[in-house]
Amino acid sequence: MGLVLWIDKNEFSTKLIEKVFKQKSLPFYGLSSVENFDYLVEDLKPQVIILDAQTALEGIEAFQRQYEKFKTVPFILIGSAPELGFISHKIGELKKPLDPFKVHGQLQHFLGELS
Repeated sequence: MGLVLWIDKNEFSTKLIEKVFKQKSLPFYGLSSVENFDYLVEDLKPQVIILDAQTALEGIEAFQRQYEKFKTVPFILIGSAPELGFISHKIGELKKPLDPFKVHGQLQHFLGELS
């Protein structure tokens, strides 16, 4: 599995999931906001972006401005929001509450469907 870029304002949850990924020696990068992260997508070239819907809605204008630069990167949303319907390469959705020990398997499932 390539790099997972995880964007969620819930820093506790993100850190816990990051710890599980690191224990499995899997590449992971976490952010707490959608403000000014497009350069990270260009630099890190993630295989998938996991985006919490509520986090995206809090910065929806900033997210939409940046989205054009990386709209071909697969997205998996945590939760849903009709306002995010413009995301064209959504490959799945995770439901809350997340089980940090099962997230990796869920991502593999979604990414397997992409192939």
